[in-house]
Amino acid sequence: MLRFRNTALALLFCGSLWGQEAPPSDRTMIELLVQQVKALQQETGELREKVKTLEADRPTIASTSPVATPVPPQPQTSAPSVATDASLGRNEGLYDIHGIQWRGFGEVNYKVLDQRQPELGTYGFVPGSAGSFYTGDLDLLLTSRITERASVLSEIVFGEGDAQRYGVNLARALLKYDYNDHLKMSFGRYHTGIGYYNTAFHNGAWLQTTADRPLIMEFANSGGLLPTQAVGVSVTGLIPSGKLGLNYTAEYGSSDTKRLDLTGSGEVTDENNGNHFNLGLFARPDALPGLQIGASFYHDKIGDGAAQEPVRYGQSIVNAHVVYTAHEFEILNEGFLIRLAQQNSPITFNMPAFYTQFSQRFGHIRPFFRYQYVNTNTDEEIFEDVGLRYGPSFGARYDFDDNIAFKAQLDHTLRGGEASLNGLHLQLAFTF
Repeated sequence: MLRFRNTALALLFCGSLWGQEAPPSDRTMIELLVQQVKALQQETGELREKVKTLEADRPTIASTSPVATPVPPQPQTSAPSVATDASLGRNEGLYDIHGIQWRGFGEVNYKVLDQRQPELGTYGFVPGSAGSFYTGDLDLLLTSRITERASVLSEIVFGEGDAQRYGVNLARALLKYDYNDHLKMSFGRYHTGIGYYNTAFHNGAWLQTTADRPLIMEFANSGGLLPTQAVGVSVTGLIPSGKLGLNYTAEYGSSDTKRLDLTGSGEVTDENNGNHFNLGLFARPDALPGLQIGASFYHDKIGDGAAQEPVRYGQSIVNAHVVYTAHEFEILNEGFLIRLAQQNSPITFNMPAFYTQFSQRFGHIRPFFRYQYVNTNTDEEIFEDVGLRYGPSFGARYDFDDNIAFKAQLDHTLRGGEASLNGLHLQLAFTF
């Protein structure tokens, strides 16, 4: 390129001298030299464009390399339990292999209770006076962007059962299409939007502050009461509301819930759920970042398929929640009313439940306190194993770094008609 520039300057210099010596009537040679200079400038410009094209293609060639470079997890500056579906739209903390982003969550637990047959033996835990170790869930979260607006999410859980046997559960499998901030659609298996906890905290124990979920929000295979998973369509988005920050949730699908008996008998209740709909509305006002206030309404039909004379109930679940997660504080409050109305009968059951949780982070340590209450007050076969349960849990979470945390939790549960239950739960949670 420098050689062409020097040649052009030489020709211009020669042309200038020729113009001084040539008579005014003889300009043919000067015009010829000017044309040659213009031709050289055009060739130089074409070479520059080719160089730019080669430089622009260089990142594309590098990106097709088979060597995958993991993206290191970002430092956690807020409460560790403020979980976001980072895999849906952001790549922080995710590993990228040929366009598939993934991240994993795991845990190792030790638990001891003060009675020999007091509670459900979940995740391979065997109730008794002696403590037991168990691994809990190993959760793999995979996402991939198909187009600018479409993406796929898959959450695969390897869970421990009795006698250290492991099973595979497809917790979520979604095709997502985000038309804009006001219309985001998901098709497939999802976590139902009943309240706050179920959509903010998924299967990974690392995401939540406490060692376990509140009983009312526990998954059904651990004795939880609510239909926390379903297959169908979920639509969410912003509602134009200025600084109020209104959001909506609308879901329609099927939730085939199977509950394990909390008494440890090994019995399973198949609720034979009919199709459900769920509507939710919540606000995140700009005036107070970290605050969320919302409510939801869920309805389907259930019945105990194992009963000799199955009875169908209309099930309605009302939720209200107030949550604040900012400035190292975590304040979670949710209330529920489960209403079962027996079909072709005036018999109804209204079952209240709530939990409140408070924690604050001090450096690497986060002390927490939780109080929960569930009262199923029914003599029917559905939820008869739950009855009345309430009491506090308290402990602390210690984050060694951005990937490993240790939790110690003490539980005191009062049970209607039975002796109270005390337990110690230790957990080592990690993400990778």
